[in-house]
This record gives sequence, structure tokens and C-alpha cells, in this order.
Amino acid sequence: MQRVSVATGLDYRQRVCRAMDFIHAHLHRELSLEEIARAASFSAFHFHRIFSAVTGETVFGFVRRLRLERAANQLLGRPQSDITSIALDNGFSSSQNFAKAFRAHFGCSPSAFRRRKDGNKMSKERQADSLRLMQDAGQVERTSPQPERKWTMQKREVKNMPLWHVAYMRRLGPYGKATCEAAFRELMRWAGPRQLLGQGPMLGIYWDNPEVTAPANCRVDACLVVPEGTRVEPPVALQDVPGGPHLVCEFNLPPTDFTAAWTDAFQYLVQQGYECAERPCYELYYDDCSGATCRFDICIPLLPPE
Repeated sequence: MQRVSVATGLDYRQRVCRAMDFIHAHLHRELSLEEIARAASFSAFHFHRIFSAVTGETVFGFVRRLRLERAANQLLGRPQSDITSIALDNGFSSSQNFAKAFRAHFGCSPSAFRRRKDGNKMSKERQADSLRLMQDAGQVERTSPQPERKWTMQKREVKNMPLWHVAYMRRLGPYGKATCEAAFRELMRWAGPRQLLGQGPMLGIYWDNPEVTAPANCRVDACLVVPEGTRVEPPVALQDVPGGPHLVCEFNLPPTDFTAAWTDAFQYLVQQGYECAERPCYELYYDDCSGATCRFDICIPLLPPE
């Protein structure tokens, strides 16, 4: 097996808890993904997926929940404070934005919540999971056998992937079936007349974190491995996808389950304690995904051992 830099599952939980503590201490101001990741000694590149794999929440979903729960406690504990002051104190830009987010989370307006005085029973999110995570992070690693996790992936292994020389078509838009299909459709329309289809595998590269980048600006590259010396013209371009050690997780799932596959891949990565390299992940396809299921690999670049 390819040697890679490895942490431990407990180390990941402790570092994520450091991120949670940093967030909690700075709820009153704007927070960037980069500074939260830095506080926990993570690269910002994959931090959002690692955080979600450990906690079950997105980074900014967690920030939003903590702000709302802190505001809810203030609504009950500071009856003389007006709602606008509480909203601003918890990082919301206006009382209107606060009221909208509060209603979505608690199912009622801030003023109704204050009148009911039972807000601690009303949160729809994940307080128990976060508390359990923070408790576990302070404990030593369990030595008793744990139930085997059932994964949706068919295989997972660390592999030394080759460098891929690809022609690619880039599309901007929300990550999902529509954007990806449009990119690959255009790429195949270009590649077909040039007799390039079938000469090498196809890849999908996802550059952005949709939690930070506006969906309309997220970049996806539909890629086809081509021979060196292949000539292209706009809007098709060439790039090299770096090789090296990757965690490769193989799936055979309906296209609608791709999001769940990514969640599983990063949960497995966290469980194994692998350290991500600061490069984009990619999907490697074994078929054109036009049927009921699609066979593909999720390839996550890993740091080599120091």
C-alpha cells in the first residue's frame, strides 16, 4: 500500500473541536473558512468536507446554529434587550435577516419564542450530536471493539494515481447533475469528431466549496484524458491533473446519490486519519452514467509521509 501521512480519528475530532471552540469564541463577528481551518491546523482546501464528515453539519451551518441558539438564550435571559440588539450581537446584519433565519430554525418568530419561554425544546438541529462529539474528543481512544461501519462504497484503498493529461470543458454553476451533464455534453460534442472518445478515461474535477462560493460561480471541469500533443481550441483547454497518493473509493450508485457518496468517502478518510493534500478531488468514471446507476471512483489527494 502507498505510504501516506496519517493522523488518528481521535486527532481529527480534537482538531474539529478546536475549530468549534474558535467559532464559539468569535460568534459576534464575521468568520472566514480559512481562519476557522487555521485555528484547527487544517488546510482550508478540504476542511469543509472534513468538518461535515466529523460533525454531520457544514461549517457555516454550525456557525449559524450556534448563533441562533446563543440568540435564543439571550431572548430568554435578557428580557430587557430588544431583538435588534440581540441580532447584531450575534453576527446578523439586520433584525429582518435574523428573524427569517430564526423562524426557519425554531419554527416561530423571535418575539413568539420569547413569549413561549420553552425554546430549549424547540431546536430542529443537532445539539446532541455536537455535544457527543465534544465529549468524545476529550476521551482516550476506545479499546473495546466498535461495530463495523457499513459503507456505500464497493472498494476503498490508497493508490498511487498517474498524472492525467486532459482536455477539459469548464462550466460554472451549482454542483449537481444539470451542470455536470452540460459540461460533459459539450466536451463529447467536441471530442467525437476528433476520434478522441474512448482513448482514455473521463474525470470530473470540482474546484470550489459551495458553502463559501456562490453556486453560480462554482467551477466544474469535465475532463477527457488525451494523448500528449493533442491540439485544442476554445472553449476546450488542456491541463495536467497531478498524480501521487490518493484515497480511491469506488461506487456504483444512481447519479442522484453522488452527494451521499462524497459524504461517505470523507467520513472514511476521517476514520482512517488520512491527511488531505491541498489540491482538488476528482471523480473518475467507468461509464457514461447514462443508465440507472453509475460506476465511478472518488479520488482524494493525500499528503505523503514527512
